[in-house]
Amino acid sequence: MLAAKRVKARKDSMTKTNLRLPLLLVVLLLFAFAGAPQQPAKEIAVQRGDTISFLAIRYYGFFNDSLLAVLTQTNSTKNLNALKPGDTLLFPARATSQPKPEMLKSEAASAVLTYFEGEVSYRRPQQNPAFLPARPNLVFYSSDEIKTGNASRAELVLDNRSVLRLDANSHLKIENLKREGAYRAKFEFAVGSLWTRISKLFQQKPQFDVEFPTAIAGVQGTTYRSVVAPDSATTVRVYDGAVEVRGSQSPPRPTGPPQRIGPPQQVPGPSQVSLETWIKLVRTQQEIRIAKDGKPSDPAAFRDQGAELDWVRWNQQRDRDLESEL
Repeated sequence: MLAAKRVKARKDSMTKTNLRLPLLLVVLLLFAFAGAPQQPAKEIAVQRGDTISFLAIRYYGFFNDSLLAVLTQTNSTKNLNALKPGDTLLFPARATSQPKPEMLKSEAASAVLTYFEGEVSYRRPQQNPAFLPARPNLVFYSSDEIKTGNASRAELVLDNRSVLRLDANSHLKIENLKREGAYRAKFEFAVGSLWTRISKLFQQKPQFDVEFPTAIAGVQGTTYRSVVAPDSATTVRVYDGAVEVRGSQSPPRPTGPPQRIGPPQQVPGPSQVSLETWIKLVRTQQEIRIAKDGKPSDPAAFRDQGAELDWVRWNQQRDRDLESEL
């Protein structure tokens, strides 16, 4: 009798084990599809100038609203839009440092406000014609604008990890951001000082244009600074790589009511070349100046001094911080 009970108990145990095995396999398969085995969350200490978006880009390689939701849940006791030096944050471990290309293609191309100081405002014309106060980690899309006030700075990091930084009294419009094979970006910079660093995502060469009042800078993988004066005169200084600067305007068209066309006239002789026809290649440690009438200088060596040197050094340090691993 006792032996029979032992046999039955053994069968029951084997049956329970067999029932648990399929469930265990399912869990293991789901876990495998979800990614690599979980690791302890990484602790990151907040330094001066850090925001949650800046840290996320350094650690994960990207930032978006979905990732913000995960980080908010992980750090539920912290206000992630108001970090202070000395705060400690938890970042769930990832198997890779950046998302797969197909993941990025499923979202609209964007830029995030990873840092600002002073008075910074933004405008989203589709929603509100007025400029509103900016906040940290704000995501920008095509047609959005950003402005800085006196003694102010702002940093935008695109989702291909290119960077745009505005100094005081600057105005930038995101004309277009797209992913169509290569990353495509176009901006209008009306006035102020702009630091631009272009990077590659997944080894693809981006198409990256910044349009000034009298010229366009087109670059692929480079670092440069541009200054647009209130009278529209523009200076472009290249710190790494090369920038192709070209004229952006045609000769002004006549205005007013239509005029009757007279008899044929003799064609005039050679005249000044229109702004659209000139192209200058500006290389590392060279600058080009475009006058307010659109006439360009030849590229020449430059030297930063005073306040402009401080601005350059700050940008170069931010570039190094962005590229360093956490």
